[in-house]
Amino acid sequence: MDINISARHFNASASLQARVQEEIEKLGKFYPNITSATIVLDHEVEHMRRCEISLNITGTVVVASADEENMGKALDVAIERAKTQLKKQNEKQKDHKTQSLSDLVNK
Repeated sequence: MDINISARHFNASASLQARVQEEIEKLGKFYPNITSATIVLDHEVEHMRRCEISLNITGTVVVASADEENMGKALDVAIERAKTQLKKQNEKQKDHKTQSLSDLVNK
């Protein structure tokens, strides 16, 4: 998976970038076909931090974002929202699989 991390209006520390990388790699458990991820960390407003995650998966793009008072909390909320969307996409994919021939014959 190709992961691109950008920081706007501040310099992201190496530890923050490593944490983001680790959290994004964990999302592969919920949807194995993530091809790339773009994460934008923004510190534009004084007491508001924004984390936006864009995941390219086969056939679509999943976007999750969060605005919180600190970057760690914004990252956690955005990751949870991305997990929810990936689980839904995974269920949709499983529901649309064709039935096996043996299942059709036995009915």
